[in-house]
Amino acid sequence: MTKYAIMDTEGTGLFAFKDKETGQSIPADAPGQPRLASLSMILLDDDLTEVDEVQLYVKPDGWSMPQGEGSAGAVNGLTDEFLEANGTPINVVLDRYVQALDEGHVMVAYNAQHDMKQMRAELRRAGLDDRFHDTPNICVMRAAMALGVKKAGGGRGFPKLTDCAAHLGLVIDDAHSAKGDTRATLALFRHLHAVGALPEARVHLAKVPPSAPAVIEPLPEAALPESF
Repeated sequence: MTKYAIMDTEGTGLFAFKDKETGQSIPADAPGQPRLASLSMILLDDDLTEVDEVQLYVKPDGWSMPQGEGSAGAVNGLTDEFLEANGTPINVVLDRYVQALDEGHVMVAYNAQHDMKQMRAELRRAGLDDRFHDTPNICVMRAAMALGVKKAGGGRGFPKLTDCAAHLGLVIDDAHSAKGDTRATLALFRHLHAVGALPEARVHLAKVPPSAPAVIEPLPEAALPESF
């Protein structure tokens, strides 16, 4: 049986993957790459029972949460003042994350490539093993393609978490907060598990594009989770 950790991170921005001029890959912990501001995890036992919930904010240490229109702070609502008052040192946050890994939890995230890269970066900055290649994970964003979710704005490609919630008839409380997005991800995870569309855990590399899963038939309304 498998234990899972449904997780979400909030940070100071999005990663740059390649240098526009040279085409060279940019390391996750390179100067200018985003910093971790919060980590949320819901730990599930091997029977998918919730056994613990973790919500940790990171106290800024030489970095600031961007503000202004379109910034990460505007999206996730986090400010330097809030993080200073409610945050903990990054090593405390990393210790809790590593503990979940050592306990055998498989990480599950919406756009796991981003969240795994975020944790990889902070572990490196702390001088620790980044655990990236030995942390198989499940990306429910990729798996959700099998549900035939339609994007609110139309177009092709991966749906947003809000699109998936709308597809399941759910409302996300505190959208774009690590806690709210983790609860929504848990609901999507449970649905994918119920319809047999949960993929095997693996390491997601930027250079390996995901394969498109086959579209599956939706569950009847009675089988959907009531809340998250």
